[in-house]
Amino acid sequence: MFEELIERRAEVIKRAEESKRRRTDLNAEAGKWADLRDELNGQLKKAVARAKEFKKQREEYEKLIEEKKEQRSELNKKAAACYSKVEKLRKKSDLQQSIQEFEGLSARIEELELKQQVEVLSKDKDRKLVARIKELRREFAKMQKELEKDKKLREVLEKAQELKEEADRHHEEVLKYVKISHECQDKMVACFREADRVRAKADEAHRLFLEAIAEADKAHKLYLQYSQDLKDFNHVINGLRRKMREDFGFRARTEARRKARGIYEKFRDGEKLSTEDLMLLQKSEMLLK
Repeated sequence: MFEELIERRAEVIKRAEESKRRRTDLNAEAGKWADLRDELNGQLKKAVARAKEFKKQREEYEKLIEEKKEQRSELNKKAAACYSKVEKLRKKSDLQQSIQEFEGLSARIEELELKQQVEVLSKDKDRKLVARIKELRREFAKMQKELEKDKKLREVLEKAQELKEEADRHHEEVLKYVKISHECQDKMVACFREADRVRAKADEAHRLFLEAIAEADKAHKLYLQYSQDLKDFNHVINGLRRKMREDFGFRARTEARRKARGIYEKFRDGEKLSTEDLMLLQKSEMLLK
């Protein structure tokens, strides 16, 4: 039984050490996942901050776009008023070209120029488009020259053209700001997508951190359980050893008393005792009685 207890205690010690090592390894693993999670959360914070900055820039450009659109619209209204006046003067001067044709030609040129700027065209289509714009510009210049023959009409037409050019400048700024706003939008979306990707990784790292911590807690509880079992085994084994030592001393004393009693009886009967007998008799408790 004693040997069996010793073997079982050795097994408990082994399992306790295994649980302790597993707890240490799992705590180290949890620390690794926690570091990765914190690093990813830092990246996430930066990505979100960049996205918000691009969003702020986009909103600022959208305000500029609205302002430029309003200014462009106001200038176009003034230019239209001038063109209307030109039309009245044209009728008085009995000019062949109508202001509607003039305005329509100007709008068509503007439309084609915008198409060339914003659309991706093949070399052949781009060449044809440039040629068409040049042709319309020649026609426009010819019509404008005819309209400018009348001094008063020319002055009003020049004013209309100035307003239209200024409106066109605002329109160019609108296009520029729209392009930048779209770039900010694209960058903002890219940053938010990056934030989502990093957030998913951070969430996974946190999940693995919690999993490792939970397993480490289980290993710690097992270690405590085995430690308590070891204490219980030590208590039982030490008690058995103490009892075994006490039993051995009791048997030894009993045997010594028995031998001493025999020697004492020989001594009392007058028999000759050996030196060994005398020494044993001297050590025994019989001499004290």
